[in-house]
Amino acid sequence: MLNGEATRSKTITTRVESATRLWFRTSLDDKALTAAEPRGEVVHSLAIEGFVRIPDLMLEEIEPFSAKQPFEECGDSLAPVRALSGITLGPGYRKAVLDRIGGLRGCTHFLTLALGLVELHTLVTFLQMRGDAPYENRDDGEWMAAGLRIEPRLVDACIALRRESPVIVRAMDAAGRDDGPVK
Repeated sequence: MLNGEATRSKTITTRVESATRLWFRTSLDDKALTAAEPRGEVVHSLAIEGFVRIPDLMLEEIEPFSAKQPFEECGDSLAPVRALSGITLGPGYRKAVLDRIGGLRGCTHFLTLALGLVELHTLVTFLQMRGDAPYENRDDGEWMAAGLRIEPRLVDACIALRRESPVIVRAMDAAGRDDGPVK
């Protein structure tokens, strides 16, 4: 029988440490709210911190943390996460993560956090774009032109960035190009 409410909160934060290194922290908290526990009972509270190398997005260091897991055996899930050090957030990342901490090798909650590290690509691209062009001037095309120089695959990544959209057209105009995506 279902009873109460459950919430999952996930965050990811990154901070520039140097021109070639970023710190990151990703966390996950699961809470169960019931009539008996209206403020919520924490079921899982996990985090992964580490450093990623720029520009190739290789995980240089990675450390898992567990503030709360429901079973003593869950503690065995921390060591496999450390095996992610040395892999790159790019093609093949998902398979490498599943091979190291998927299934009985790890914990589904740490797996969720580790797979979510690919989101660092978006955050790193955003930080690089802000370093190259002011975000406040998005409408003149300069900011997105900077993004396309960093990551040409932004073209057709979503509805706003489809090839024929005003955003991409302005970016190509700002870069002085009319022959397709900025490279």
